[in-house]
Amino acid sequence: MTWKSQIIAIAIILLVSFRNTFAYYVLIDAHDEECFFERLTAGSKLLLTFEVIEGGFLDIDVKVTLK
Repeated sequence: MTWKSQIIAIAIILLVSFRNTFAYYVLIDAHDEECFFERLTAGSKLLLTFEVIEGGFLDIDVKVTLK
């Protein structure tokens, strides 16, 4: 197996592994409050990542609840 076919095989495996991945891109103004929800099944993994681009102390408050 050549190195090119190995890279293609690895890329296909990675793409198949992430088929159930979703992402949201949201802009929130200062002092605004937003609410989002996502239904998950038991054993699912959830990763939250936040990036503040400008303003204030470059912070954001997050509250995660389970129902």
